[in-house]
Amino acid sequence: MLGRAFCDNPAYRAILPHLSDEARAAAVRRVKRGFTDAAVRWQEAHGIWVDGRLAGASLVCAPGQYPHRMRAFLRQARGCGTTGWRGITNFLFTDAYITRRHIRGPHYYLFVLGIDPAYQRMGLGKAMLAALAERADTKGVPCYLETDKATSVALYRSAGYEVLTEEDVPRVLGMHMWTMQREARRARST
Repeated sequence: MLGRAFCDNPAYRAILPHLSDEARAAAVRRVKRGFTDAAVRWQEAHGIWVDGRLAGASLVCAPGQYPHRMRAFLRQARGCGTTGWRGITNFLFTDAYITRRHIRGPHYYLFVLGIDPAYQRMGLGKAMLAALAERADTKGVPCYLETDKATSVALYRSAGYEVLTEEDVPRVLGMHMWTMQREARRARST
């Protein structure tokens, strides 16, 4: 499902420009499978279903789970490692960019939110963001994410996120990203 949600994603087009559309779609499926496997094992993976079918998923690091532990990072990297030297290099440049801009302190890190194309524009992404916000508000911590789509920036703004940075990713031609944060709405209970 996440492979379908991200097959035409601008970031993957920039990271994998050397692959045909078909090969890139297959690579994105492998990458998202590695991300999902790591989240299920060591982080958080949440789904939303419509009529018994998985329609969307979010992969999240809860407070204290980022930076990724080595086992999780290696599990995530498995799919990236199948994309050839150019893909691997671009993934490493992107990871370095993300790491340098990442906020510090306890927070929820939404590193993947994807809705199956057949279920987009039905409010499922907003519902998943609301569930994450509720968990973060309960703990009194912010939420953080990166995105590469202006339409996603609008979605995240509607869920209370503010843009921290907007810039091109150095050394990855054609890759533009926003980092965003949503502050906790309730104080941590004592």
